[in-house]
Amino acid sequence: MKFRVKTIIILITLLCTLPLHAWKIFPLVSYSSSSGVLMGGIVNNNMTPPFKPFGFSSIAYCYTNGSISAEPKILFPAGGGLVTLNANYYVKKKDKFFGWGNGGNNELYEYFYAEIQDISASYHFSPLSGLVMTGGLLCRHSTAYNRSDEQLWNQSPTDEYTSQWTAGPYIEGNWSLPIMINGYLSAGYDIQLGNDISYSSAECAMSVFTPIGSSTTPAFRMKVERHMGTSSTPFSFLPSLGGNNGLRGYNDGRFGGNWALLSNLELRQKIISFQIDENNTMDFSLVLFGDAGQVADHLNECGWNRFHLDGGLGARISLPGGGTLRADFAVSPEGLGIQMGLGELF
Repeated sequence: MKFRVKTIIILITLLCTLPLHAWKIFPLVSYSSSSGVLMGGIVNNNMTPPFKPFGFSSIAYCYTNGSISAEPKILFPAGGGLVTLNANYYVKKKDKFFGWGNGGNNELYEYFYAEIQDISASYHFSPLSGLVMTGGLLCRHSTAYNRSDEQLWNQSPTDEYTSQWTAGPYIEGNWSLPIMINGYLSAGYDIQLGNDISYSSAECAMSVFTPIGSSTTPAFRMKVERHMGTSSTPFSFLPSLGGNNGLRGYNDGRFGGNWALLSNLELRQKIISFQIDENNTMDFSLVLFGDAGQVADHLNECGWNRFHLDGGLGARISLPGGGTLRADFAVSPEGLGIQMGLGELF
């Protein structure tokens, strides 16, 4: 089996969590075979409901190859609902484009650099018991540059590589399922408009959780996504399926298509809890999981024999003050994929 070492994570939270009154700082160190050493951290404050007077979280890091990511978020209650302000700045160095479609060769790719920014403001409210609605505005900018000059780029469905600003509204709904089924249904739609370009996307998902006792939870999610206006979508925002969005044993952006079908199955097991102070605990959990996903340009192209599979083991560390650190190690026919992030996958 070929091992694709993407990111190995060292979480220094137990020994190096720095409480500054209500603020918490969590250093992060990791290594990527393609990007080098990662150095950064997580800062949060009051990230548990009702977020009064406000909640704040941010993850920021840089790689030694020059890649940078920073994502601050502020939440505060207003008018019976919750306002969220979010920003993201991301510089990718020597990212990989694997072509377009549900197949291809994971060893055949072209490099590119990209710079991405987005800013969003949204309002969350509950018009009915169990139903949470979100409406907001998203502004995006991207530039793809330093593309390697090879024929694989002919598969790209868009010519939008230069600096592009777009903006538009989005709406999401999340409905908690009846008490006999612990889970939720969610759906969302967004549209982006710019200088002679427009594109939009829609998704719906169902997640189910069936706790066994107080520390074990089987969990399952099914998700369908549809992208429209691909030919005028900036390259950085083309729809794709891979490690960064739920198919954890594969490279980021490994498969590209207008339709995406994804399912995730997890068995979550809490291992131990640490009492940090009188108000905060830190939980450590393990997750056994499997993923299945595929993409297609047209829905009638989807089929049972087109799914890509992976499986593996993950770790979760709950953060004092709210939030969860996630690390997943997945094996697929294309090697070992390792993913890190904030929050549960679903």
